[in-house]
Amino acid sequence: MDQEKRIRFLPLLVTLIAAALTALINLILQVEFVVFFKRIFFSIIVFYVIGCIVQIVFRIALKNNSDDVGILESEAEVNGPEEEKENSEDEEEEEDE
Repeated sequence: MDQEKRIRFLPLLVTLIAAALTALINLILQVEFVVFFKRIFFSIIVFYVIGCIVQIVFRIALKNNSDDVGILESEAEVNGPEEEKENSEDEEEEEDE
């Protein structure tokens, strides 16, 4: 589950980057502290939610990908190595087209 570890901190990373950019923009624009605080507070909440949604989507995609790999491996065990080679050659021809 190395891939699971990679996406574990995704919401926090997205939030940190968004907060840093928001803070930088607010400092450049020299806004008041109250406005600065409100903007950074809402950007943290919004981008944390976005990061959580992206993390869920990645987990579903990884789960589906691992299920597909499991199906292909079980087909290879049933069909044997000769049919597996034929299937991989057919897939390569489809990719070339």
